[in-house]
Amino acid sequence: MPFTAHDLRHHPEQSYPLLYAYLHRNAQRFLGALKYDAFEVDTVVGHVVEQLVRLGLFSGSDVTPLTALDSLTDAQFYAFLSRCVKNKAIDRLRKRRLPVNTAAELETVAGNEHDEDPLDESAESVWGTTPFAAPEEITLRLTTQLELRNILKHCILVLSTAPHQLQAVLNELQEMGADELLHVISEELHVSLPASASQNPHLSQHKDHAHKKLRYCLQQRSTNLTVRVALRLTQYTVRSSDTNDYVVDIQTLAQDDLSEGDARLGLNKLVAEGLLSWHGEETVHLTPAQLKRLLRFYREE
Repeated sequence: MPFTAHDLRHHPEQSYPLLYAYLHRNAQRFLGALKYDAFEVDTVVGHVVEQLVRLGLFSGSDVTPLTALDSLTDAQFYAFLSRCVKNKAIDRLRKRRLPVNTAAELETVAGNEHDEDPLDESAESVWGTTPFAAPEEITLRLTTQLELRNILKHCILVLSTAPHQLQAVLNELQEMGADELLHVISEELHVSLPASASQNPHLSQHKDHAHKKLRYCLQQRSTNLTVRVALRLTQYTVRSSDTNDYVVDIQTLAQDDLSEGDARLGLNKLVAEGLLSWHGEETVHLTPAQLKRLLRFYREE
């Protein structure tokens, strides 16, 4: 039988594959020219799932308070999901500057949407299995994304002392479709986007400077061991008097809350990433090209 709002709240393990299949099918239908773009389909599906989690409905059980969605009939709930998918799909089409389907094309071909049985497409799709095997994975992923977004927001707010660089980043967020983050930053800093990016002839240069500051800020706030070691390499290396390389010893890297063992572990991971040539010596040697790549290095937790 089709899933319900009650199922999503109290039986997320069983109902999530059905929810995903339903959202995936409707995302393809509403995306039109982008229906076979896996990234765009996943973006639409992920947006709706994230909203259900934030509202406390999905996997909320008896822990989160009931919402207006809990009182909807099955038909109304399916209509709500379909409308969410449609709105996000239209938003993605506009971001890609593609024509939005007409109202007639967006209508269901046959029958009402709530008559469709998600069980019909609960099998593995052409895109593979559902992205999360269990609700806990969804919550963990969304929490991680929220933490990263908060870090990114903090780093962008740091640019408030450089208005041109801030505007360059805001323009970039707008082009990427990061509307929610853009709105939060605009509200906190009381800034607005310029009518046209072409108004500033040095926009590209401002963007480059902003990216350098953002990368450095993200590295500073990261708890990822590999990122922390990469940051220390860029901070503590000095140019060798004999060669054009940069050098730093292990003991210099192992300061404060980073042990020598952690420093070596991080170095080995950077070697595995292809960013470093190091074989366990007490002194680390970096070429200018390697140092430049480390300045750009970042990984999520």
